[in-house]
Amino acid sequence: MIAGVDGCKEGWVGVWLDQSGTVAGTFSSVSLEEVLQSIPDLITAGIDMPIQLLDAPVRPADTLARSALGAERGRSVFPALPRFTIGKKWIDADFNDVNTQCRKLYGRAFSRQSLHLRAKIAEVNQAQREGFPVIEVHPELSFAAMNNGRPLTFSKKTWGGFRERISLLEEKGLHLKDSLLLPVRNLAPDDIIDAAAAAWSAYRYSVGQAASYPAGDPKPSEPRIWV
Repeated sequence: MIAGVDGCKEGWVGVWLDQSGTVAGTFSSVSLEEVLQSIPDLITAGIDMPIQLLDAPVRPADTLARSALGAERGRSVFPALPRFTIGKKWIDADFNDVNTQCRKLYGRAFSRQSLHLRAKIAEVNQAQREGFPVIEVHPELSFAAMNNGRPLTFSKKTWGGFRERISLLEEKGLHLKDSLLLPVRNLAPDDIIDAAAAAWSAYRYSVGQAASYPAGDPKPSEPRIWV
């Protein structure tokens, strides 16, 4: 199976596809590992969370993705945190203490929204170290790719944005049927459609059709966002 996973208020939500690219199931849990283990015969999971952090204030992948999405949708690409922030000493540290260290090392600070993701980022990177077949994706890039390279018009939090995204998923054969959504029916709709978009990019990756930011042949230590 090919899966897409998105972080949500409740933990994590996964949507998986069969070998034909058809939605085959959903699952949610407070644990990323539990979501990944729930997916039958997992081949690739696209996850909307930074993988491969750097000892640096920015990653080229994020800068390129933000530029590709434009001023409006590009704001959804949070700057990935420096690697030290998910270390044992810092993962539960106060936001102000972490930002004091960030200013000392890199001359910049990070938003509370970004720093709040430390535990989830650590989970994803731990999953990769444990051998789970995960790649980094970003749903807004996925939807733009579905839309012939054009960033979407409306925010995903609006009705127009919801309909825009559902229509694109259905055009690509990803039908989120009510019977398949029973395990995640209590979650926010935008988290579910983001997971579906991540699954679409993971499927493209699995069949060798995905593009990436940065483009070209990936280097082992280079962060990549796949679409």
